[in-house]
Amino acid sequence: MITQVSFTADKDLKEKAMKKAKEKGITLKSVLVFSMEAFTNGKINVGILPAENEVEEINFEGASLKKKAEKLANLLK
Repeated sequence: MITQVSFTADKDLKEKAMKKAKEKGITLKSVLVFSMEAFTNGKINVGILPAENEVEEINFEGASLKKKAEKLANLLK
């Protein structure tokens, strides 16, 4: 059974995708159908990752703080 899928997208993005698909000799519809098939078959994954500068680096400087960090690490083993 075939069904219709309809959604909105940025006009510039759609035009770029259509142009690239045409260069490859396929339709944008084919790209979208192949993408849905690959996604449902586990061949591509989509996820959300934190931005690079959202992860704060922690430096353990100073003997007292470093000793406490090592103790905590040992407790977590």
